[in-house]
Order: sequence, then C-alpha cells, then structure tokens
Amino acid sequence: MKNSSLLNKDLALSEEQFGEAVTNDFICTDFIDRLEWAMLMIQQNFNQMRLAEYLPLVTRNHFDKAYLMAGGDDALNNRVKFFRPFTDLQATPEIFPNLNIKVMTFEETIQLNKVKQLDIRTKQSLRSTLQYAYEISSAFYNKKTEAFYGFKCGYEFNKGFFALGTKVENSDKLSFTEIPNPISLHPNYTMPPNAVTLLPKEHLVDIMKLIAMSYQVAMSMYYEWSIYIKEYDNIGLIVPIEPQILSELYKTSLMKFENKKQMVHFVKEHYRRKVASPGEDYTVFINRYLRGEHRFNYRGFYAEVIPPKYDLLRARTKKKFVDASK
Repeated sequence: MKNSSLLNKDLALSEEQFGEAVTNDFICTDFIDRLEWAMLMIQQNFNQMRLAEYLPLVTRNHFDKAYLMAGGDDALNNRVKFFRPFTDLQATPEIFPNLNIKVMTFEETIQLNKVKQLDIRTKQSLRSTLQYAYEISSAFYNKKTEAFYGFKCGYEFNKGFFALGTKVENSDKLSFTEIPNPISLHPNYTMPPNAVTLLPKEHLVDIMKLIAMSYQVAMSMYYEWSIYIKEYDNIGLIVPIEPQILSELYKTSLMKFENKKQMVHFVKEHYRRKVASPGEDYTVFINRYLRGEHRFNYRGFYAEVIPPKYDLLRARTKKKFVDASK
C-alpha cells in the first residue's frame, strides 16, 4: 500500500483551536526575556504552510538579520519610532530601491515577515506588468507544535499605491485598481485574471499595510544604531538600540561580555596638533571617523554593533558591518 501524507495536517484545526495555538500569551513584558525567547524560537522547526505545491519553500534562512520589534519597560529601543504608513511621510521605492526588510514581531501573535522588491529581470520572468512587484515571505509561530509555519506570496502594483492615504483604513472604499494584484512566484504558473477578486479585502489591506510599513522600517533603521545577535551556527536577529544606552548592553544577562574593549563609536571632526620641528608645531583637520571594537563573543553567542547606514556612508572606515538589506 502506498504511503501518503496530508498537507497542512498540523493546521487542521477549528478556527477557535487555531486562534488559541497562535496566540501570544506566554511571553512576558520584560524585554530581555523576550529577546531570549526570540533567540530560542528562531532555532526551532520551520514547517511549510502549503498553499500550492509549486510555491517556493520558506526556511529559517529567509529571516536572518530580521529586526526584532519586542517592546517592554526595559527595552533598549523605546525611543525608536516609525512614521505611520500612507501619510505625507511615507517612504517609497524612489528612496529605498531594492527593498529587502525582515521583521520579527511580538504582538497578539509571534510572526516573521520579509518584504523583498523584485528586480526587473525577475519581474519579466514572472510576467509582472505593473510598476512594482514584491515577494512576501511570512511565518507564524504555533506554540502547540513549537514550530513556525511559513508561506510565500507575490503582489504587484503601480506607484499610486503609496498615495492612498486614509482610504486604506476603510477597505470598502478601495477599488480593485488601487489594491495590489496577486502574481505567481513561479515562472511556469500564472494567476487567474480575477485572482484579486477572490481574496477578502481585509487580507489585501493587511498586505498593503505590511508593504508600506516595511518602507517606514527601512527609513527609521537607516538612521538608527542596532546590534546583531546570533548563535554561531544559526541565524540571528537585529535589535534596534538607542546609542545613549549602548553601554547598558554590557549589563544584560545575554550580553555581559567577559573581555571588555572600547565599544565602537564615532569620533567627531577635530583639529590635531602635530610637531613640525623642535620648537614648532602645526594643526591638521581630522574628519569624523569610527573607532573601537564592534564584534564580541559571549558564552557561545556572537554579537556585532551596527552603526547607522546614514553615518557609515559619510564616514571613512575599513570596518565591515552586517548589512540587514542582504
């Protein structure tokens, strides 16, 4: 007798059972505890939520360098703010071309999301005809099976998407010419012409907010300090931090480094006195530059401080830092 397996059998639950399985009700409000839980969770199993056999697999490596958005009274990033999407302060592909943002959130559910803008060649292979196209990878955590369930989807839309404004808040006011159009992520398959009409508007609004908010995250992270944390053989997470409390990282349970060195920091531009000859001296102008150590080890964990990209592009440095956009 031929063996067979049931797709998504772990998810064959009633709506009430599924909601209970994915509800985040066991993570406390302490930031350090959330960070340690997150580090544990991303090492657990990644299963597929198979919507179609031809869709690409979603693995844990998709979410390496995901920004951890986990608040708390003792959070290291309470002052890191994001502009609301679909306002006059909405970031766009003109500001951040080739978007590739990954985020892990601790809210009602624990989720991982990756929004990646597709390049022209990929768009052509997928027969995408609108101005922008995106690959969205997502995974939600099931506390009953202690595993993430991942899936992928593709969408395309035109430039006017970023100017929808408050219309997004009321899905009934959206026309099908304004919302993202689903596309196949496999070149040998296509979506039916009416695919967008088969999706609930609430689902499309969630997709729209996810894409728009990804640009807002990219905007804030362009100017913020952060730290990349991982176990050596696994993926890691990036935690946005306030530069004023970088020194506090040494006092946490996870990052109390045993070999303390001067932490990486910017030295402001200044003049330095040089000796020319006995009895004479002169001054030279020193541009702003980076100094200090940014890679650390602690009990099997690897940690790396990442300065803001805004500053890195303006400072001369030979140091190599983690790039969250790759």
